[in-house]
Amino acid sequence: MRGYRRSSGHLAHRALRSVTPRLIVATVIMSGLTFVSPLNHAGAVSIPTFANESGQKIMSAAMTAARVQGSCTSSSATTISGQAYASVTNSSATTGQQSLRLGNAKSVVRVVGGVVYIDDDGAAIQAQFGVSAPNDANKWIAIPSTNSNFVRFNSGILLASLLNEVAPGGTLRTTKTSTMQHKLVVGVTGKPNIHLGLASGTETVYVAATLPHVPVELVATDAVQGQRETFVFTFTNWGKNFHVTKPAASIPISATKLPN
Repeated sequence: MRGYRRSSGHLAHRALRSVTPRLIVATVIMSGLTFVSPLNHAGAVSIPTFANESGQKIMSAAMTAARVQGSCTSSSATTISGQAYASVTNSSATTGQQSLRLGNAKSVVRVVGGVVYIDDDGAAIQAQFGVSAPNDANKWIAIPSTNSNFVRFNSGILLASLLNEVAPGGTLRTTKTSTMQHKLVVGVTGKPNIHLGLASGTETVYVAATLPHVPVELVATDAVQGQRETFVFTFTNWGKNFHVTKPAASIPISATKLPN
């Protein structure tokens, strides 16, 4: 395994950073689009014109709405190469926390004040750093921005970085509207976001068709170690004020036996 976290932070292979080669108003103007109120003359909710826009415009509006909300929770639970995988990330503009589990490896990452703090068990340390360091397990370890490990652990935790991994690439097409998490959504399908670490496959981001037009769910598929895998991430708690603080006690990574 190349490691427990991948070069990207938020999406499915984040847990595999080193395992595989590796988010009722009458009128609102957003990202150059004008969306009319979804209320018809009888007061009932109609299908909004938003769902009929191009995939590019829908994703642009979704990213704008997400940035305006300022925070969200992204979560996933699946199986990767026969191992149970779960992640929950609370992201805001300047702080964030992510909890990961892959098989028997557990990791928690916080970003506060421009510093990354990790709390790994022994299995996660072995997977992430390629060394056995039992004395450094289950302790908060501080990684400053000047450390070579900072970038890979910092990615996908803060909201801007998380959103950088959401939009699909290539030629975009849209789906019919459907209901997801009790919301009317429209899907935008393309190639997997370049930051997901997926070699091929497809990605669909489902966007709320009514205000605010935030991402609701992301579904990506790819072949992993010869098997077709599907990764599903849900986005909730938009605009919530998360209380993420610096750990009460931590050890500088330079004082550990971990590679620097």
